[in-house]
Amino acid sequence: MCGGTIRSGWRRAVGAAFATAVVLAPVAEPARAAEFELVGALGADSTGAFRGVKSERLNPSVYGYVELVRGDMLAGVFANPVSIAGETNALVLGYASWRPVYRGFRFEAGGRYYAFPDSSIFSYDFNSDGIADHSGRKGLFEAQIGVRRRFEGGRVELRGFWTPDNFAETGPAWYANGEARADIAHGFDIRGAVGFSRYSDHRYNENYADYNIGVYKTAFGLDMFVRYSDTAGLSGADNSVLVFGVEKAWTIASSAGRDLRRFEKILNDWNVDKSMLGITGRR
Repeated sequence: MCGGTIRSGWRRAVGAAFATAVVLAPVAEPARAAEFELVGALGADSTGAFRGVKSERLNPSVYGYVELVRGDMLAGVFANPVSIAGETNALVLGYASWRPVYRGFRFEAGGRYYAFPDSSIFSYDFNSDGIADHSGRKGLFEAQIGVRRRFEGGRVELRGFWTPDNFAETGPAWYANGEARADIAHGFDIRGAVGFSRYSDHRYNENYADYNIGVYKTAFGLDMFVRYSDTAGLSGADNSVLVFGVEKAWTIASSAGRDLRRFEKILNDWNVDKSMLGITGRR
């Protein structure tokens, strides 16, 4: 793939994140606008998965990100290698959101762009005659909304994602996810989640549900977890998997000279598990 395509993919990912931040910045809470924190992290999990669909290659799955929080605004860039349709590429995700707090609820509105900078066009051949019945680019944009409420000893969160044109330009799709967390003994917490994927054109994707439950712990400066996940309603490969993961995050810069918040990235606050973007083609 030519260098121009690579640069275009990166510009879309990074541009989507920071353009969203610029648009939303004027409505951020003025009293918090001066507070900022820039963080970075590296992590790995034993098996990558995206919305329950596990990766058949590049396991363990490694990733990294840089993220900026300023007042109620969050923006970042995430990257990791993925394998889609027999092709190994970098996934570069640019994301941004406005996250105000009102009466104990944290609301969220924003967007993200999935870019595959050095990838070829993805094609579908429904009747296996060697002629592509549909082709489209691999990148896609998702809008997102959400609400979170913390309680003593835990929290509950609901999120919705919508794309006007899904992976490989296969039409609109949406994803809804709910998660509950509860503290347990000795600094461990347990989390369970369920999600639903729906597609407008079933020639390319199947509607299905995903679910997971896991135990999380921070120790020795590392965030660690063990999690079981699976899917329901998908044909093809078995997605049942037990995943182990670890992440190290650090503050690069902060207006307060200290961490302004506990970064729960091993927890994937923006819900991007790593792998193949839920397409029905497994490799």
